[in-house]
Amino acid sequence: MVAKEKKLPREPIGRITGRISKIFFGTLKKRLASLNIERSFYPLLLINNGNNELTQQDLAEELCIDKVQVVRIIDYLSGNGYVERIQNPKDRREYKLHITDSGREAIPYIEKTIGDLSEIAFKGIPPEKIDELYSTLYLIKKNILCLKDEIGE
Repeated sequence: MVAKEKKLPREPIGRITGRISKIFFGTLKKRLASLNIERSFYPLLLINNGNNELTQQDLAEELCIDKVQVVRIIDYLSGNGYVERIQNPKDRREYKLHITDSGREAIPYIEKTIGDLSEIAFKGIPPEKIDELYSTLYLIKKNILCLKDEIGE
């Protein structure tokens, strides 16, 4: 009698995306080492796209993280000369996030490097499949946001 082959369980999506993330962002960090920042490249791009109107609250919502994490990101980027907080004259409790000259100089380099790495990652995948992948990932993200309460975020 031949032993029945046991089917392996499907690898959890978090494990797959975690490994991809580790390689992608490790390489990104290395390629952008000349900028003297090691993280928060994407938040910097979002702030740049905000055209000096984005607030810390807006950034928290866009990144699906809490305000404390955003404060740490902004403190880091500000401390390294890439972002500044400008008080809103209409609401003194609110601060708009502005890109500094150093930040503006870094943006094209960050965008190009992310584009280069994305091109490597998506090699051989048709553009419509890439769009489908992003749509699926955003749906998964939307579906699991309800689980944030379980981990206290």
